Amino acid sequence: MAISATWITYFAALFLNFCDFSRFAPDKETVKKGNLWGLPVNLILFSIVAALTTASASKVYGEVLLEPAKISAKFDNIFLVILAAATFAVATLGINVVANFVSPAFDFSNVAPSKIDFKKGGYIAAGIALVLYPLHPWDNAPSFVNAIGSTMGPLFGVIMVDYYLLRKQTLDVAGLYKEDGPYKFTNGWNIKAFVAAGIAAVFSSILPIYGPSSYSANLGPYTWFIGVGVAGLVYYALNGGKSPHKG
Repeated sequence: MAISATWITYFAALFLNFCDFSRFAPDKETVKKGNLWGLPVNLILFSIVAALTTASASKVYGEVLLEPAKISAKFDNIFLVILAAATFAVATLGINVVANFVSPAFDFSNVAPSKIDFKKGGYIAAGIALVLYPLHPWDNAPSFVNAIGSTMGPLFGVIMVDYYLLRKQTLDVAGLYKEDGPYKFTNGWNIKAFVAAGIAAVFSSILPIYGPSSYSANLGPYTWFIGVGVAGLVYYALNGGKSPHKG
């Protein structure tokens, strides 16, 4: 269960910025087909290849090597080494463009659209990544993934409840672009959403670090789910089960 939870949490950030890609799709059917081939089909094939590669490497080298780079380091064929290095480079570039470039580029450009375009937003994101890299927050992969999940979970919970339960999947698209439209809330801030996310963060982010060790040991891998559930319930209660408007 913990492994499955960590795997789902791995996609926590992409859950939130999926709209950066889906908004360019011509219809819902295109989105469904893309997700069908990109997630279950591709993920199953990838998992099979990864499992077979790890098992085969264990037989050949006599030890369990869980990282592709460590497996390729055992190669004594220069052609295979070059091929593996090129594969890692392309894979790293592809993953980072999709997962770590597009969303922050749009986010930064939305902060000041007249001054920051998509390209500049991407450069800003890349610059921040270079600054953070020496800190190596991802050295402990499970902890890093859980930290992302505990932060993103409350946001995901608020968004899902707001769109599916409160607004019934209905949005005033034109109103999204009006300064004094239906989504202005309180001077541009949805206070109830922040309160709900903040309360959820106590359970998903703060308690696992500063709370009892038993809490972190037993619930650490499930912080994303905790954040989603608590934030969703609190946000629904704060709005009285009704669609939020101004105020």
